[in-house]
Amino acid sequence: MIYRYSSTKRFLAIVCFMLLGILPIFAQYSVPSTLVASFERPGFITSAGQTSDAAIVKVLANTRLKLGLDYDIAAKPETIANAKTLVLVLGVSNKGLGAAGLSIEQEIERVQSIVAEALKNNTRIISIHTGGTARRGEASNQVIELCVPASDVVIVVEGGNNDGFFTSLCEENNVFLVQVPSIAEAGNVLKSLFEAQ
Repeated sequence: MIYRYSSTKRFLAIVCFMLLGILPIFAQYSVPSTLVASFERPGFITSAGQTSDAAIVKVLANTRLKLGLDYDIAAKPETIANAKTLVLVLGVSNKGLGAAGLSIEQEIERVQSIVAEALKNNTRIISIHTGGTARRGEASNQVIELCVPASDVVIVVEGGNNDGFFTSLCEENNVFLVQVPSIAEAGNVLKSLFEAQ
């Protein structure tokens, strides 16, 4: 099931809220009510592919939105063992892999191990892709195909789903997909998953 922002509805919402003098939070228009405030803390953010986008999501989640999630770009299974929610930031970065001293094969093995740990502990998984087409090569697709089926919900910035890759993958695996126009609004969706608006 796919929840997509409508630019017309977004514009009308802006106008309405401007008239009322209230700042809109667009996430409430796209997240199914069954998922709002349904994810628990402690939560943990890590990368799946060593993308620097993980650090951006961390700043967005903790500095701007005050969610208080733990973070390690190269988390191991034991690191996330006590988490109730795992946030995976999807996208392979060759530069990131080099800085971490990892091959793509080693990174895939690490991601497999943390996903397995999460599933073993009934830890819920939120997957986020914010990198657009820049983080959508063959290696990234391999990581995405590994993470999405294990996810409870996937948040993707529109540019990363121009080919419908996430749409098809989520439909095949019965995973909720929330598509947003910007990283900031991806943050609003993430916040709504943890907290009622």
